[in-house]
Amino acid sequence: MTTTATAPVINEQAPKTQIEIVRAHLMTGATISIWESICLYQITSLAQRVYDLRGAGLLIQSEMMKHNNKWFAVYWLDEQTLLELESKFSNTGVTP
Repeated sequence: MTTTATAPVINEQAPKTQIEIVRAHLMTGATISIWESICLYQITSLAQRVYDLRGAGLLIQSEMMKHNNKWFAVYWLDEQTLLELESKFSNTGVTP
């Protein structure tokens, strides 16, 4: 006799896009670098996602850093931008 297991039905949201993932990360107030985007989210094209978000109007700050003779960018949202976005979304009832 063979038995088959069935997975429980779970109402999950569709997987987020890379843009949504990077945006959500930045909205926490944390910084992100290419290494973190790869390790945390398997996103290898962080600069392109930042470019896309900037094109959509998000004011993302960046700074070039050097570690072990290698240069890379670190991205973040400044406190004022975070406060403005928080205020905007809290007034509409929409989650960022």
